[in-house]
Amino acid sequence: MKTNTATFSGHLGADPEEVQGSNRTFTRGRLAVSQGREKPTIWLDLVAFDKWSAEDLGKASKGDRVTVTGKLTLREWTGKDGQIRESLGVTISNIETFTPPPATKAEPVAQQGFGEADDLPF
Repeated sequence: MKTNTATFSGHLGADPEEVQGSNRTFTRGRLAVSQGREKPTIWLDLVAFDKWSAEDLGKASKGDRVTVTGKLTLREWTGKDGQIRESLGVTISNIETFTPPPATKAEPVAQQGFGEADDLPF
């Protein structure tokens, strides 16, 4: 049995869009997966054909943190310059979105008042 399932977490690089294909409608997007400060970001093309996954992806917005699980795909094509291009993607079977809570105004922290440097407790 061959298994091709991968899970990635990252931030959406643009608002997902619904696309009317010749046979069916699907939702697509782009996911930025960080590898840390010293390594480049991995960009994944996301495609959701399943009704529930497509609806969930369609509700997310640019910058939202998401975790996707699905089939890892490699797409190849020839660019206008004749060079072979590749794109790594995920055909989504499950998606979780993590919407940040609304920003609240932080309360100022009360400062203890000390007079001169000689008054410091250490």
